[in-house]
Amino acid sequence: MNKKEEHPWIKFKKYPHIGFPLEHKDISKLEGYIMDENKIAKHSFLPFLHRTIFQRKFRANTKGLLNKSKKRTRIKVKPKAREIYFASHFDAQIYSYYSYLLSNKYNELLKTKSFNNAVVAYRKVEIEGKKNKHKCNVDFALETFQFIKDNKDKELTVIVADITRFFDELDHKILKQKWTQVWNNDTSLPKDHYNVFKSLVNMRYVNEDLLFRNYKNQIWVKTRTENDPKTTVFKQKSIKHKRFLKDNNAIAYCKRKDFYQNSLHLITKSTRTKGIPQGTALSATLANIYMLDFDQEVQDFIDSKDVKGYYQRYSDDLIIVVPRKQQEEAIKRLRALVDNKVNLEIHPDKTKVYHFQQKDGKYAGYEVDEETGEEKNKTLEYLGFEYDGQRALIKTAGYSKFNRSMKRAFKRASSLAINAESTDDKIHKSTLFKRFTYKGSKRRMIRNGKTKTYRYDWGNYLSYVKKANAAFREFNNGDQIKKQSRKSWGRFNQLMVKAIKKTEDCKKQKNKYL
Repeated sequence: MNKKEEHPWIKFKKYPHIGFPLEHKDISKLEGYIMDENKIAKHSFLPFLHRTIFQRKFRANTKGLLNKSKKRTRIKVKPKAREIYFASHFDAQIYSYYSYLLSNKYNELLKTKSFNNAVVAYRKVEIEGKKNKHKCNVDFALETFQFIKDNKDKELTVIVADITRFFDELDHKILKQKWTQVWNNDTSLPKDHYNVFKSLVNMRYVNEDLLFRNYKNQIWVKTRTENDPKTTVFKQKSIKHKRFLKDNNAIAYCKRKDFYQNSLHLITKSTRTKGIPQGTALSATLANIYMLDFDQEVQDFIDSKDVKGYYQRYSDDLIIVVPRKQQEEAIKRLRALVDNKVNLEIHPDKTKVYHFQQKDGKYAGYEVDEETGEEKNKTLEYLGFEYDGQRALIKTAGYSKFNRSMKRAFKRASSLAINAESTDDKIHKSTLFKRFTYKGSKRRMIRNGKTKTYRYDWGNYLSYVKKANAAFREFNNGDQIKKQSRKSWGRFNQLMVKAIKKTEDCKKQKNKYL
């Protein structure tokens, strides 16, 4: 059996941490240690690496003037901060292994539950009739919209809710109970599971910025030797800024031994009494396990004879479809269950209510004020798509992010070309074409010569557009999603012309002073 079939939980990553990344030659070591319950029961976990990721957010300027397209201009609002924690490379494999074990138990349990099809995140849900092909957010959004469309003879209410600070607010007592229930339905966790549990709830971490500052003059990088380009070596190098780590192929801030000798003072012990770190392979599985009782209660309500609605949960995003007369009861029950069953919260601002009904001779969906029922000029948004009762499209925010990434990439490419120290002072077009055009949108298996590696080049954002369009073509009765991307090629070419001109002008200016 090959490694992929025998150990689906082994997933090698390359991000810099404390200690070097693992490689395929380490598989036997991983087997002997991680699959030994006694060793995991006594294992000492390295601290997590903590990073705060800020997500830019834009909102319509309701008080501003309309633009030429008769739309509101958008203003930048306070960015959303996400606290991410990266486990060391060895510890990450432990979390992955226990996630694999628990996922199998959880999925077996779900086969006996009425909400088996409602929980869709962090699970491999096989596409019917397609072996080893699994559903993604595209398929889950389509299923939801299809239910609404199939019931367009009724007046429906769609409730979309987002649980506030989901991972950060998980109750440790409930988590331990559900973990025990899924694993062995006993009164306590085995010693190895309990040690893994403690590493998450009694978390220790190191701020990534502080660690970089401590070791920025001696970061470990992987590089090729001068005399033999096929041979790679590890060496220490000074790196000016954290954003240049990837460019320099950084693999570690320091060795594990060096960290314990010189940097124990950087470790922070979490004082939180709730929550688990977001970022480990196990976190997502535990989040699903945690919601077991909640999912059952919601599904029971949805399946009741007075409702006969629809329920789907994608991690902390919930969507419920009920007859209009059940709207008030559904919202009330949803918030009560989140509060009482799982000790979490759904903030009113995070709850959106939509009405779907026949309007002006066509089936239409739009957001309404929960209290007054006043109609808003917004359509249903779920899992990156929007649906107005007539057609489903990719949210414009997705294209905005794609365009911003394209602009940054061209800016970076021209900067590297202008400041190149070598003779190669031209923009590397092939990379840009691969990332932002149809030329790089094809999904390909990466090969090492003629040998399969079981790794894939997943394409680019346009691959996702292509997949979404294929999935929704029948639903939309056309290629409306594909048409959304028709301007991307023109934008790409405009940026390419500007970048080339900027590079050539700067080079000419430099040559004047030589």
